[in-house]
Amino acid sequence: MNNRLNGLRRGLADAGLDAAVLVHPRDVLYYAGTARPATLVVGPQEAVLLVRRGLDLAHREATLERVEPGGGWDTVAAVLAAQGLTGGTLGADLDVMPAQLYRRMRDALPGWEIEDVSPLVLAQRMVKDPEEIRATERAAAVADAGHAALPPILRPGMSELALAAEVEAALRRAGHEGYQPLRYPGARGGGVLLMSGENLTVRGGHGLVITGAGLSPGTPYGPSRREVRPGDLVVLDIGATYDGYTADESRTYVVGRATAAQEALFEAALAVEEAVFSALRPGVPAAEVYAAAEAVAARGVPPHFPPGRLSLPGFVGHGLGLEIDEPPVLWPREETPIAAGMVLAVEVELNAPADGLMAKVEDTLVVETEGPRLLTHAPRRLQACLLSEP
Repeated sequence: MNNRLNGLRRGLADAGLDAAVLVHPRDVLYYAGTARPATLVVGPQEAVLLVRRGLDLAHREATLERVEPGGGWDTVAAVLAAQGLTGGTLGADLDVMPAQLYRRMRDALPGWEIEDVSPLVLAQRMVKDPEEIRATERAAAVADAGHAALPPILRPGMSELALAAEVEAALRRAGHEGYQPLRYPGARGGGVLLMSGENLTVRGGHGLVITGAGLSPGTPYGPSRREVRPGDLVVLDIGATYDGYTADESRTYVVGRATAAQEALFEAALAVEEAVFSALRPGVPAAEVYAAAEAVAARGVPPHFPPGRLSLPGFVGHGLGLEIDEPPVLWPREETPIAAGMVLAVEVELNAPADGLMAKVEDTLVVETEGPRLLTHAPRRLQACLLSEP
């Protein structure tokens, strides 16, 4: 059995769980090496991957020995029974399991008490191995390619949608897999959030961050048809996926010459990010990292933004991996200590609500023994773009 499954089995034993079933594709991918539609059954003796579709492909991709056809809960019950289990405490990834699927599982496994195994799974996934870190570095290079594509084309009169389309094309050419894997079932994303002007204050998506106005009530976040204008700040937030792993990177641009206030706001965002970098050391609770960021934001940038005029959205980062919204969250409610091997997106969105302004800088990094190492490398400055019409 692979090392990840061994770790899961130890975790199950420590938590008093007799077995586990995982149906979420990213969890299955982590432990079994394939995201084909399947159920992973982890018993005390062995793990069995029951594949609903793509069996031949799953055989080639899987990192465990037993890969078999199957799809119903009766098959799961039979696999458990073959290992001497007809009841007990069963872990399942309940945070993402649809209610109807849960009901069918409960009906087919009446002798089992069902408990949520997702916290255990996500805790194991928080610390990355060298192979995962290398995959994230490749995803970070894709995100860098997306940011490199924006400055040469950013002009007044171009719509947010047109700009985002060019960035997405650059991402795809660099190997972006075309979507952001998000654990929250209702969230969707292609990889690019781009917003400008008054849309820098629109918080319309599922997360805490400003997401732009979007194209319709059905997709109320991301780029809109608004045309950028001279003097606009433009924020580009890229979530890139490569080899199954994600990187997250944001930068702020200005159309034409930046005003003193715009420069001051962006420099303050950089100062907050640097405070987070300095605080990210193994053993430091995540809440303390957030407190360091909050202290810098609270100072403001006189005379443009006096103390108390700038605000953060309540967090300054999150874990990354097979999904773009993994724990830990860098916010006041998170006491999880930072650990070497964590891959994080340090996401600083600095708002000046009274002025209708926002500046953002975000980088993907890996925490090492001595501190963080940046994996994203787009220029960390407020980039000015030409004023000529397209």
